Order: sequence, then structure tokens, then C-alpha cells
Amino acid sequence: MITQPTWIVQLADSKYLLGRRFSEWTNRAPALEAAVAAAAMTQDEFGHARGLYAMLQNAPDAPEAYLEQERRAQLSGAPILEQPFRNWMEFIAAVGLFDRAMTLTFEALLDANPPTTAWSDPLRQRAAKIAQEEWFHRQYGAGWLRQLAAQTKTRDAMQDAVKRFWQPTSDWLAAMEQAAFADGALTGNQILRQRWSDETKTLLTQCGLTTP
Repeated sequence: MITQPTWIVQLADSKYLLGRRFSEWTNRAPALEAAVAAAAMTQDEFGHARGLYAMLQNAPDAPEAYLEQERRAQLSGAPILEQPFRNWMEFIAAVGLFDRAMTLTFEALLDANPPTTAWSDPLRQRAAKIAQEEWFHRQYGAGWLRQLAAQTKTRDAMQDAVKRFWQPTSDWLAAMEQAAFADGALTGNQILRQRWSDETKTLLTQCGLTTP
């Protein structure tokens, strides 16, 4: 089982890896406006990751392994983010599914009332900033998802991208949820995976796509 603060490192590493994947599309997006958005989201994800790394480094009990990403031999982010996106549809699936799953985690951390630790207050402070900045990501991902699903030439590829990201995102979120509950960071009825699943299924249905 993931234990504190390893699950927070996994959140930070996933943010960093998502930023890397986004950055690969700043010069490959299908339109100038899309490239600008990709660059902005890249900056957001890297900024979120750096904030979390800084928090971990400042914790009194932080082991040497939790140095910033450039000085660690291996990252512990979500496996689905280890390989580049194969097309723009996968970029959008990552925004609409995985990025949203991470945001729901931070939103839940804001609503929780965990015991006071060296990381609890700093984590909540960063969660508030992340949740605010992620609003644009959610709107952007949903808009592109609808657009790509509505076009005959991109609909099947968009469905395939959703299928590729669905189960890995669900599994990753279940692990985060379990670890955060075990650590006391989440309390009450904050069932992240179910909330993510319900919300995403609704969006996919609105777009005329099927849930994997």
C-alpha cells in the first residue's frame, strides 16, 4: 500500500510527467490557438509539480529520495504518462480524463479535515491554487472532446483515445484514494473514483461517445 508521503510524490511526479507530455504538443497542435493552450497547460503542470516537490523537500522527515525530479533516478508517476501521446486525440483524452482525475484529488484534499502533520497545511495551500488553475483545463478538454467526437474523421480516434486512458486513470485514482484514506488525508464519503467515473461518463454520453 502507498503510504505518506509516497502518494504525494506520485501526485507530484504525475503532474511533472503530464507537463512533459503536454510540452511535446506545443509545436504539434492542430491550430495556433491549440498550441498556445498546450503551452499554458504545460506551464501549469510544471508549476504544480515544482510546488509539490518544494513542499516535500521542506518537510522535516523528507528522505533523500524525495528530491526534485531532475535529481531522482526514477519517477513514480502514472504509467500511462510514461510514453508520448500518439495523436491530438490522446492529448485531449489526457486532459479530459487523467488531468481531471488529479484535480478531483486536490479538490477532495481541500474539503477534508486531516490531522495536522508537517505536510497537511502546505498541501492544502497548494491544492487550493491547483484547483483554481485547473478550471481552464477542464473547460478546454471538454470543449475539444465534444468537437473531436462530433467530426466523422476524428470520432473513432477520439473513442480509441478515451479507451486507452480510461482504465489506467481509474486504477491510478483508486490507488491515490486508498493511500490518502489510509494516511488520513481524506475522510468521510470522498469516493474519488466513483465521482470521476460518474462525471466522465456524463461527459462522454453528452459527446456521443461510449464508456469503455
